[in-house]
Amino acid sequence: MWYVQAEGLRFTRLRTLTALSRGQIPGPESSIGKLVAANRLQDLTNELIECQDQFGLIDDAAHAAMGGSLHHDYLYAPGLRIAGGTDEILKNIIAERVLGLPGDIREDKGIAFKDLPTGR
Repeated sequence: MWYVQAEGLRFTRLRTLTALSRGQIPGPESSIGKLVAANRLQDLTNELIECQDQFGLIDDAAHAAMGGSLHHDYLYAPGLRIAGGTDEILKNIIAERVLGLPGDIREDKGIAFKDLPTGR
């Protein structure tokens, strides 16, 4: 499963690089890459820490496997899933721009934020 995800990410990045090299603006490939990569990082580091059994509890860089980088990545992954758009926002982008599904119905669509009613 992780190999397939890695290859999918690699080809998605290549699509982005190809678009940039042709002077085009990349499409929603970045959303797909971020969504998969952030979830993959969290799952993979969790699995690697679990595989260490009781030694996975050690987070001291001097004694932990890989200098404690697994713990750092594991704790960083949830923030990565939020930064630049949450999973839900990225899924909406993919649904609308890649799959062509209709967008959410919003009464405030097309209204500037400063003009939205505040309820005061």
